[in-house]
Amino acid sequence: MTKTYLVTHTDLDGVSSAAIYLRLTKKKLDEVHIIFAEPHHLVKVLKGLHGRSHIVITDLGPNKDNIQSLSREVERIHRHGGKIEWYDHHIWPEDWKRELIEKGAELYIDPSTCAAGVVAKYAAGRAGKISEDKFVEELVKATCAADLWRWDNPLAPKLYRVAGRFKGPRGDEWRRYMLERMVNGELWWDELNDALLDYIRREFKGFQEALSTLQIENINNCRIAYVVRANGPPSAGILGSTLLGRYKVDITVIIRAEGNGISLRSQNIDVSKIAREIGGGGHPRAAGAALNMPLVYKLVSILWPKIRLRYVKKLVKKAIEEIGGCPQLQE
Repeated sequence: MTKTYLVTHTDLDGVSSAAIYLRLTKKKLDEVHIIFAEPHHLVKVLKGLHGRSHIVITDLGPNKDNIQSLSREVERIHRHGGKIEWYDHHIWPEDWKRELIEKGAELYIDPSTCAAGVVAKYAAGRAGKISEDKFVEELVKATCAADLWRWDNPLAPKLYRVAGRFKGPRGDEWRRYMLERMVNGELWWDELNDALLDYIRREFKGFQEALSTLQIENINNCRIAYVVRANGPPSAGILGSTLLGRYKVDITVIIRAEGNGISLRSQNIDVSKIAREIGGGGHPRAAGAALNMPLVYKLVSILWPKIRLRYVKKLVKKAIEEIGGCPQLQE
């Protein structure tokens, strides 16, 4: 028996794109295994899927560190009679697309919209036509406004926040609950008002903690702000956007408190190129990468957490120099 798995990102775009896929394809939620994942966990997720699986991936892209491993997993799944549909809006090099198509993946990559928009265009054989489902249209508008940093939809900042209300297993449970309500055609409901207030209270506290770690420096004619962000609100997107405006910087680099990853944000710099140099990916305005700090840094960071900042600064500086300087990243 073929099992259907829907593997999606943990943010609003991941939740929305998964909900739209289920709604347009008329698949029942209790017949699909939903898996929320970060990009650097995708190989591990695919390794755990066996048999004649139908795997749908949304809002998750490869990076230079995992493309070969992903290729092998796609080939294995295809060889065993599995099927992979992949919907994404991040920027993919053409050779990555060819590699995965040759291994058997069915790709729908469209950087002109958010992942929710990609699924609305191409799921259920739509072949590039925007869905005529009015609810899907509204959900795409709100989601893209947040994910593409346009913020031109009144629901965008609200949905963006409540989708990131919890982390870990509790977060997966909450996102699945939101997904289910969206599949049934609900864009906003009363319970989300309390969820939003709870998030905003924690967001204020998180801002103060992050600002206490702020460091700003200039690299190759780029003004860059670095902060360390603890688990919980504010999201990397909201924190990054605030720092860009408040401190008039070109790039914000947000380091996870655990030291296992960074997020990059900008308004006029293609930060996806910096992320790819570090082993990550994303799109021009928002990108990220996993971090594998050397053991000595990890040990020292227990007593001196700010050493993470020093390590990340070196990585970012090296990446910008490899690209040829910050002016090469201007859009």
